[in-house]
Amino acid sequence: MERHTFLSVLIFTLVLLAVGIMLPSGQVDRPVGLPWQIEQTERGSIRVFGIELAHTTLGEAELAFREPSKATLFAPEQGDYTIEAYFNETRLSGLKAKMVFTFDLEQTQVREMYDRGIRISTLGSGTRKVTLHPDDYEQLRKSAIATLTYIPSINLESELVAQRFGQPAARIRDPEGGAIHWLYPELGVDVVLSEEAKEVLQYLPPSQFDRVMAPLQTAGEVVN
Repeated sequence: MERHTFLSVLIFTLVLLAVGIMLPSGQVDRPVGLPWQIEQTERGSIRVFGIELAHTTLGEAELAFREPSKATLFAPEQGDYTIEAYFNETRLSGLKAKMVFTFDLEQTQVREMYDRGIRISTLGSGTRKVTLHPDDYEQLRKSAIATLTYIPSINLESELVAQRFGQPAARIRDPEGGAIHWLYPELGVDVVLSEEAKEVLQYLPPSQFDRVMAPLQTAGEVVN
């Protein structure tokens, strides 16, 4: 269940955000760091792009990036309901990218937000996609960002990943799709490389990295 919930971030992101990535020519670069500039914080988390996971709120991220986010609630036919907020187009230290956030919210709270949703559509998988009520969106802005998914516009080759992040603790092929996860538990980052899809970087506090690593170790194939 945890694997389905967490990795759904990647699936929904690629489906919903696979749109144009070019920014307006007047867009100003935001000096908020590079994907491999990860800071360990005193509170046991990490800070990347100026965001300290489990502490920085969505509202604070909006202020830092000087743009409003968008958010969607996903209600699968089975499993937990989740909320994702995202910046569809942004520029980070000269690199164009998409960025998605998830939140550790109680299921009762998320389901109440679902009941108050103002627009519902259904994806091909049967998952319902819900637009939050404005009051619930304001509440979401006060919530701490739990995980961050970063999708760069440029292609990340394995050589560049090794150069910037170092050698991973493990490389594991995902049984669903064949993407290779470069796992860095001490840094709190999972770099997902695929020949058929965009590269994706998933960040979460190191203390919670087992949410990603354990399911892959169980079902995936170790790559030398």
